[in-house]
Amino acid sequence: MLTALEARHAAELESFLRDFDAVPDELHGYFCGRDWPIERCVETLAAWARGEQLQEGWVPCSTWFWDSGGALQGVINVRHHLSPGLRELGGHIGYAVAPSHRRRGVATAMLAAVLEPCRRLGIERALLTCDATNVGSWKTIEACGGRLEREAPAGADRALQRWYWIDLR
Repeated sequence: MLTALEARHAAELESFLRDFDAVPDELHGYFCGRDWPIERCVETLAAWARGEQLQEGWVPCSTWFWDSGGALQGVINVRHHLSPGLRELGGHIGYAVAPSHRRRGVATAMLAAVLEPCRRLGIERALLTCDATNVGSWKTIEACGGRLEREAPAGADRALQRWYWIDLR
């Protein structure tokens, strides 16, 4: 189930982060620094959701983890609105599943569960982007109602990306 990060998740967060050690580029920094204490992560995520402490060019965002049986298996981030940069790469929603929990439906469950919070944020159509080679991600998006808008390079010297919209109205 979706859960907001709390101080009680310190050990689970450390385990989740360790799961990415072999593939650190796949985590994409969705929530906070790896060396931050749990209290700083919790405080920062709450501030970002309120639109505070944002880095230049960032928009307010809400972050949840997928908790199953006390294990954090994935993380999902919802940007409350799109900046020009997010229209080109990133979209409203980004997510990552820990390598040891992949191919078990975690991404699909997380994405399906976060659509209602998106509606409560006033998002009528959610944009998601992914690498064209990431078949697992685009199958997840399509399983949750995503409709492919286009496939093209995202800027100069970038890999092919796919842009999907999920209608939330």
